[in-house]
Amino acid sequence: MSTSVPVTKTTNDPARFLGPLLFVALLLAFGCSRSTPNSQTNTTRVSVRFPIPIIEAGQTPFYVAQDKGYYADEGLDVSFQMGSRELNPVKTVATGQDMFGVLGGPDTLLVARSKGQPLKALAVLHRNSNFPCLITLKSSGITKLSQLQAKRIGFNYGHISTDVLHNLLHKNHIRYTEVDVGFDYNQLIAGKVDAEWGFTVTAGFDLPAKGIEINIISPADYGIVTQGYTLFSTDSAASDHADVVLHFLRATLRGVKFTVDNPEQANQILLKRDPSLDAALSLKRLKAYNLVTSDSQQYPPGYMDLQMFQTTYDRLLEERVIEKPFDLGEAFTTSFLEQIYRRTPSQ
Repeated sequence: MSTSVPVTKTTNDPARFLGPLLFVALLLAFGCSRSTPNSQTNTTRVSVRFPIPIIEAGQTPFYVAQDKGYYADEGLDVSFQMGSRELNPVKTVATGQDMFGVLGGPDTLLVARSKGQPLKALAVLHRNSNFPCLITLKSSGITKLSQLQAKRIGFNYGHISTDVLHNLLHKNHIRYTEVDVGFDYNQLIAGKVDAEWGFTVTAGFDLPAKGIEINIISPADYGIVTQGYTLFSTDSAASDHADVVLHFLRATLRGVKFTVDNPEQANQILLKRDPSLDAALSLKRLKAYNLVTSDSQQYPPGYMDLQMFQTTYDRLLEERVIEKPFDLGEAFTTSFLEQIYRRTPSQ
């Protein structure tokens, strides 16, 4: 078992993490002095499940943490598993197949929590990222939400974007015909649907790279702000294996910091995982992720607070996808972030 770092009692009071952070806290957080000694005979194996079945730029900080030895510094042997509809992070983490999971945002975690799954968010990597969007062809001339009245719109059922876009359309009283298109953009390209779901950092780059000119309609322009990649585990892991959670989160956030500060080097680490990726496109995508990655004194890597979760929870309630109301404070903990950044209640 890896050497433990003293862990204080887990708390879900986000107020303790609010406010400006001292610059020295960041230096300490990512400095060598906080690393836990490691040896070949003293490691803990943990598994991480990504939300999609392909390697892409959003996963880069994890690969960086592995290749730079940040996980090894913490006494961890980390493996990464790809997700799918059948092997999604919610299912594999809840059943103990994986200790950690990554979701496109906290939305899916909150819905699962309302169904009785004891999942707990540990960090949000992209604050106010606003990835979900609607995409239209440039040739359609559709640039505003009002122009989608009585149009056909493609969704990917089960994807995190669905509830966000439903809320956007309902709030703005848009009547539309819904089409389940999955990950296929051929119907949009062929004009069979007038708009289609997308992520600004995925289809928002992939389609133009193929020569397809597009417009993006962002929910953020209509008052709906969304969060990005969310790292999570379970209630029991946070309490019973707090040392492992702390080590893993600290190493991962070092990977986040390196990725933000060194995107070109980080991109090369990603390309090692899949040499078939377009290097220039991958770097462009990675830089877009970095732009919405918390990396400041007030909002350091991994930052999250109650308001970020409350806004998401309220939107899901409006869409009636929260099956049973619950204490929102139980869905996330800032305890580990507080330890990493050396925060105390008085600071």
